[in-house]
Amino acid sequence: MAIANNSENNLSPWQPGQSGNPSGRPKGTRDLAGYVLETTDGGKELVDALVSIARSVMPNVPVQEGSSRKDQQVRPADQLKAIEMLLDRGFGRSPQQLDIAHSVSDRPLEHLSDETLRLLVENARQLKEGSGAVIDGDG
Repeated sequence: MAIANNSENNLSPWQPGQSGNPSGRPKGTRDLAGYVLETTDGGKELVDALVSIARSVMPNVPVQEGSSRKDQQVRPADQLKAIEMLLDRGFGRSPQQLDIAHSVSDRPLEHLSDETLRLLVENARQLKEGSGAVIDGDG
């Protein structure tokens, strides 16, 4: 049984090394990826459908009840998404830029010790001077 998530237990529902799911996945359940590969000819049908959408052609898939093939059109947004998915999976995603700049005032400093604050100030000073950063108190 998990410990209640409150301030008395330091907001940690699990002990170090303790699993959140000790029994694991129930026996007999199938993994989704295996099922999809098994039912789509190894994923070929999915790729064919994406290529059709990218070419603005509705893929040959069952239609919803009450609608006909002529009612369904490929929207430009769907084409772009299909192209993006094909490129991402076929050639890998392009590198993503992350904006990691943040304000010190966004993070509370009250919990830091005086020594840690001194080290942060020293690191900032050394970075500004271009002499590198102190990794720990030993230099």
